[in-house]
Amino acid sequence: MQDSLYEFLLLHKKLSLPGIGTISLCQTPAQHDFPNKQFIAPAPFFNIDPRGDKPSKKLFDWLSSSLNITEWEAIKFVNDFSFDLKKKLSESGEVRWEKVGVIHRNDNGELKLDPPNISLQSEPPIIAEKVIRVRAEHAVLVGEKEKTSVEMEEYLAGTPAKKNYSWLIAVILAVLAVMFIGWYFSEKGFSTSSAGNQSVIKPN
Repeated sequence: MQDSLYEFLLLHKKLSLPGIGTISLCQTPAQHDFPNKQFIAPAPFFNIDPRGDKPSKKLFDWLSSSLNITEWEAIKFVNDFSFDLKKKLSESGEVRWEKVGVIHRNDNGELKLDPPNISLQSEPPIIAEKVIRVRAEHAVLVGEKEKTSVEMEEYLAGTPAKKNYSWLIAVILAVLAVMFIGWYFSEKGFSTSSAGNQSVIKPN
């Protein structure tokens, strides 16, 4: 009986028992194991909700088909199992359901389920290494136009600005002018007559 209910729980993820509640098969979310560069697959565990304790007709139909019994026998089967669980809870305060966990009441009198480590088949960890693609090309939406990432890099980089060499030309001309003046005075000598206009103006 217990094995049949456990099988139904694994197949349909939920099992409602009168006076006990609904036991659900849940999963922890996938976890990122950063030091080992991998994702750990979700792990299954059982949980109990004492509010939903009405068995579904699906449960009775499945038991009838699986055990080859009538629906009435299936109903009695579930009720007897639930009654036995409640009796053990009243006597010892907890009941151990193999492969499902330990059902007990907390300080507020609410039913709780401490699940064991469930060894169900799960996916192996997935390697999670960051892949860096050098100059990988992909589509980029710019306004209403679609461009590639390479086109955008070239556009943003732009053409390199031309260097302005006008200041260098001015410096060279100034140096040449100073050299010419120095040469001129070295040849002509330094005097007012050498620098001025030496032509004589004759009166008419």
